[in-house]
Amino acid sequence: AGGVGPREEVFVVPFAEELAFRGYLLRRLQSADFQAVPLGRFTWVSFVVSSVVFGALHGGWLAGTLAGAVYALAAYRRGSLGDAVLAHAVTNAALGIYVLLSHDWQYW
Repeated sequence: AGGVGPREEVFVVPFAEELAFRGYLLRRLQSADFQAVPLGRFTWVSFVVSSVVFGALHGGWLAGTLAGAVYALAAYRRGSLGDAVLAHAVTNAALGIYVLLSHDWQYW
């Protein structure tokens, strides 16, 4: 038991992590009243810090940081958390397919 299955990795994890990193942290780094900050508002500090923290909490910090940056850019583009969730879910699905085909389990 324990761990996260493929469905959770593609559907639940992206939603939860994007709420935490783009929905909260990205905006909290801009204002204590994070709910008053529109999701599309860009600052370098919030972009870089939230991406680096995301990367630090994922296995390969560089790949995780780059992925976090891409998800932040997806959210900024239209001010939509849904765009970041979709980008994250597609990434996790592609990674899952790679792992299943290659048996390179270190990425799961």
